[in-house]
Amino acid sequence: MKKTYIIGTTLVVLVLLISACSPVAVPTTMPSTYAPQAVIPVTGATVPASIMIGKNDTLGSFLVDDKNMTLYLFTKDTPNTSNCYDKCATAWPPLLTKGAPVVGTGVDGSKVGTTTRKDGSEQVTYNGWPLYYYIKDAKAGDVVGQNVGEVWFVIDPAGEMVKPAAALPAGPSIMVGKNDALGSFLVDEKNMTLYLYTKDTPNTSNCYDKCATAWPPLLTTGAAVAKDGVDASKLGTTKRTDGSMQVTFNGWPLYYFAKDTKPGDVTGQNVGEVWFVINPAGEMVKPAAAMMEGGTTVMVGKSDTLGSFLVDSKNMTLYLYTKDTPNTSNCYDKCATAWPPLLTTGSPIPGTGVDDSKLGTTKRTDGSMQVTYNGWPLYYYVKDSKPGDVTGQNVGSVWFVITPDGKYGGGDY
Repeated sequence: MKKTYIIGTTLVVLVLLISACSPVAVPTTMPSTYAPQAVIPVTGATVPASIMIGKNDTLGSFLVDDKNMTLYLFTKDTPNTSNCYDKCATAWPPLLTKGAPVVGTGVDGSKVGTTTRKDGSEQVTYNGWPLYYYIKDAKAGDVVGQNVGEVWFVIDPAGEMVKPAAALPAGPSIMVGKNDALGSFLVDEKNMTLYLYTKDTPNTSNCYDKCATAWPPLLTTGAAVAKDGVDASKLGTTKRTDGSMQVTFNGWPLYYFAKDTKPGDVTGQNVGEVWFVINPAGEMVKPAAAMMEGGTTVMVGKSDTLGSFLVDSKNMTLYLYTKDTPNTSNCYDKCATAWPPLLTTGSPIPGTGVDDSKLGTTKRTDGSMQVTYNGWPLYYYVKDSKPGDVTGQNVGSVWFVITPDGKYGGGDY
């Protein structure tokens, strides 16, 4: 028994010595300030991807995943085909999915699809655009990838890229541009032409989706700046459905035209008979008030009621305004919208029965040249919808057709 006791005692001592020499295990705890960060997945998907809507004041609404990590498109991709591999895919990890992607509120499920990458993985697409993360987006809500290399952009719920031109970092400058055909009209600080859309209502845009792709709205994150010749009191903003702020002028939301490729282009003028440049008075410059380059032709029309009177080459009636003074127009702003002046960029051309000696021009306040006859500035009437109409005759007892003799209302002026 004593031997057993000695051995037992020896074992106890050994255990205590070993414990004393062993390192003490200290419980570890996370610092109280630690917060897990969103991680961009860089390996194959194991669950269905989710597409949601994110938003910020600069870019408006755009696609994100279920962790609010921003999703991007790559303009060098082709529809439903990714061209981003190797180093590109390291910097811009594709949004992969296993199974059908999950669609959040505001996301158009009909635009969601997938494309098979070279390694067999399934990448999520939206409106045909393969979707990507950006490796430098470190936390939810980051949009560091926006406009990188001018080929990477966030994508809006309509499936269109949000271009930097449509997401200005500060209030844009509104200036006055000019050409011989249209006179003076609004442009931005790069002399890119701005347009209004006649289907809009005051301070409300009706141009979205494909329309807004062809006609990008002039957006701002601050107050627009009025330059020389621009009435600051007419500048304003309107909130678009995605939350972005669009610049307005005289209540008209302003737009670019995608086919205007260089400063001074006005290829959007009169497109579809609903898009027009806007003059410094805040009124549309109608095609009737922007005749083709060269001399405008003045001819003689006739009706049983009024006899002979002046018309243009398309037989649209021309009028005089009794509140004008010789060779000076007093019709501007709303007046000129209802009564567009007959403009020209060359010497007016007399048709048969028109007295060439009575034809002339007068310079308007915007620099455009208006045709005169016997000293009377000539105008159209916006309610004359077809050749031969004379609905402007005697409107307000101040508007009249003008005879080949330079008279109105049956008497001398």
